Amino acid sequence: MRATPHPDTEPRSCRTSRRGTRVRSRLVALALLVALLPVVARTAAAPTALKTLELGSGPTVVFVHQMGATRMAWMPVARRLLAKHRVVLVDLPGHGESPMPGSFTLEAAAEALDGVLARQKPESTVVVGKGMGGVVALIEARVHPERMKGLVLVNCSGKLGFGIPDQDKKQFLEMLDQNYDQFLKMLFSNAGYDSAEAVAMHAQAVLVPKVTMMAYLRELLYADPGIQPKNFRTPLLALVGVHMWPAGKDSATVLKETGFEGLAGITVRRLGAGTPGAVSAQPESLAAVISDFAARAIAQKK
Repeated sequence: MRATPHPDTEPRSCRTSRRGTRVRSRLVALALLVALLPVVARTAAAPTALKTLELGSGPTVVFVHQMGATRMAWMPVARRLLAKHRVVLVDLPGHGESPMPGSFTLEAAAEALDGVLARQKPESTVVVGKGMGGVVALIEARVHPERMKGLVLVNCSGKLGFGIPDQDKKQFLEMLDQNYDQFLKMLFSNAGYDSAEAVAMHAQAVLVPKVTMMAYLRELLYADPGIQPKNFRTPLLALVGVHMWPAGKDSATVLKETGFEGLAGITVRRLGAGTPGAVSAQPESLAAVISDFAARAIAQKK
């Protein structure tokens, strides 16, 4: 059996050679790791592919639904636009047939929406978002204003965080988690134009996994309140119901209370029936408003 030379008696050239081999091996391993990092990062950052339903032809109107719904919630309005428009109905991440990203943020949802808008013609595309869909569309407009010629927000607030102090947010989320079923019923109890629609909307929301709904609520709670695209020069229309705009309140006050005060290019308009369920209660009038806004926005030169 051959004896292993003692380090003190082994020739220096051999010791140097072995150390050099170890160093080179470590450098190779490190180089491989660094080379793989961009691949891993790109894979992890790949935006979620959202499920859409695309119908008709003409100027494009992209509809984004509220939390707890699906793209089909917009169908009563969309079908009234099909004669002259191309409509694109989008499922938000974790809703309908769209998957939920592993690491969810509102910015990730906006990036996923950007994947849909990137396939449209920006010179003839208007985006319509209700509730949470409006929040996601606002974030998208802040990052990629070039994707759209106009933005319509339906019963959407630019104020995030629920007005809850930072030190109480964790406890608030724990309370929501423990009382989730009751909270969901309360959330949708006044969401429809009548009790029957409220029940139907709640039944749809129950189909959305609790983990998805809690992820959205958590993001709303901790989100940066400054989501409004302050330098957004594209026409923006905010449609507000009477639950946010009661009689006797002026538009300036409504803009301030909804967090849109000072937002360039915004027009605020009171919904006729005024209920959160305006999409179902007054689809004809809502479609007419969207069609008129889209025509004016697309015709406007930047």
